[in-house]
Amino acid sequence: MVTVAYLTLGPDLPVPVGGTDAEHAYWAPVEDLDRDGTRLAFDHSEILAEALEEVRRKLEYTPVATAFCAPEFTLSELRTVYEVVWGQSMDPSSFRRKVLKTSGFVEPTGEQRMPATGRPAALYRRGNAWVLSPPLLRTGGQPA
Repeated sequence: MVTVAYLTLGPDLPVPVGGTDAEHAYWAPVEDLDRDGTRLAFDHSEILAEALEEVRRKLEYTPVATAFCAPEFTLSELRTVYEVVWGQSMDPSSFRRKVLKTSGFVEPTGEQRMPATGRPAALYRRGNAWVLSPPLLRTGGQPA
């Protein structure tokens, strides 16, 4: 038996529609799989773990995290993408410093958003970089 896995990243994915062999298709958080009676067949847990690690690596070396934000976003919203995918919290000021010193990662729009509380947050958009240099590494460079 051969398993073929495809990895795709995208915001706002449509509700999955199952076919004959997967009529009950649904999206599920990665952390919920292989728990609570939901078991993956064969070696699919290992395949999923490798795919998740590949996504985590892509966030270190590419600006793909910006695709999961609105066209204009705050650095806090961008940080949330990293925190969710990496499964670890990040120091806001350290994250801000790293993002802003990475050439072409983000560019300021010159606009601000007023949050419900606190001071206005600067808005950014994706920059022109395809590779982040220096990369934005996870703490310890390992998955959480």
